Amino acid sequence: MQKSTPQLLLYAGLLLMLLLSACAPAWETTLVNAQGNAIGINRKSLQALEPFAAEDGAAHAPSVPLERLLYQHGYRLIETLEVLTPEGQTLTYDWAPIAETAALTENGQLQWGEVTLKAEQVRALPPVLPAAPTTSLLDIAPTVAAVLGVAAPADAAGKPLPLVGAGNVAPQQIALIFLDGFGYLRYSEALTEGLIPNLAALPEPALGIASYQPCTVVGSAAILTGAPPEVNGITTRGTRSTETETIFDVITAAGLRGVAIEGEALAFNMRNAELTLSGDRDGNGGSDDNVLSNVLAVLETGMPDLLWVHFHGIDDAGHTYGPEAPEERAKITEVDTAVGEVLATLPPHTAVLIFADHGMHAVAEEGRLGNHGQLIARDMLIPIWAFVTQ
Repeated sequence: MQKSTPQLLLYAGLLLMLLLSACAPAWETTLVNAQGNAIGINRKSLQALEPFAAEDGAAHAPSVPLERLLYQHGYRLIETLEVLTPEGQTLTYDWAPIAETAALTENGQLQWGEVTLKAEQVRALPPVLPAAPTTSLLDIAPTVAAVLGVAAPADAAGKPLPLVGAGNVAPQQIALIFLDGFGYLRYSEALTEGLIPNLAALPEPALGIASYQPCTVVGSAAILTGAPPEVNGITTRGTRSTETETIFDVITAAGLRGVAIEGEALAFNMRNAELTLSGDRDGNGGSDDNVLSNVLAVLETGMPDLLWVHFHGIDDAGHTYGPEAPEERAKITEVDTAVGEVLATLPPHTAVLIFADHGMHAVAEEGRLGNHGQLIARDMLIPIWAFVTQ
């Protein structure tokens, strides 16, 4: 059958596009991965990362976030980016200011802000830390499972944490106290500043590492499942529920009781938990005081097998006012006081994990002075306390 002129023009256009694609210049950039091995990166290498481009804010489409590429190749903490140009010049960049927008385009160029350059080789350098992280959010669900005598969630990859002060009496219940946005570096500063007397009185926390992307949604999924984002399916802020088995699923199936006390809104689907949304009932601009009231009310009737307590205020204040602002410092002390009240009310021999999901770094953006989400120490390093009440 003879084809019409519009159909012929369409086929011709498609053929031209295929020819242009076939003739497009090939490129390859060498990426030195976190283990020090040289990896060839080309257009095909970027295909799996294309879904992240728009959501992660890549500045120049079509492109993929450079940080996602670095994460894919083993990087978990970055301080400096080194770029070797085709002319043999080594350029060094502080990673924190460019992390959110740095992108690799489909034609092999690095771009962020006003910078566009061709890279012969790319490598990232981690920060120098006094000690390496020894734990992560993936260890929380297995620890809960070990305390309660049930199997860890099916895809959990973490390990049970040792509990300081366990003694000869095995704990039968466990409380998880979630300090949203209280990263390890901010904890260390608050400790030095005398802002957290109750946390300061506890055994020293372990240095932990958050899940990438360091935000509450991704962190919550990792905490609940014990599985990394690539397994539980929560890799960005956009999705608030996982099909992967959670610790609340496990304990419910075992006939145990799990209670979750949350703030104004549900950061993540707490499937199979007895859930209370605390809200800002007194209209004072925050939910942490109401979270505390609800926790104390639950404990008056008896400690559940698993108690989840989520204080959101440090994260909220960090976003609004920025790290180290007077309002943020006051919120840290307020949350510390609330933690002290919860700990004083818990029954003896209760296992307790206190942790953050991520940290916070200063920004100068419209509507906020603090943010998180990058592979930098301020966002990725977190404290995790693991102990038993006496």
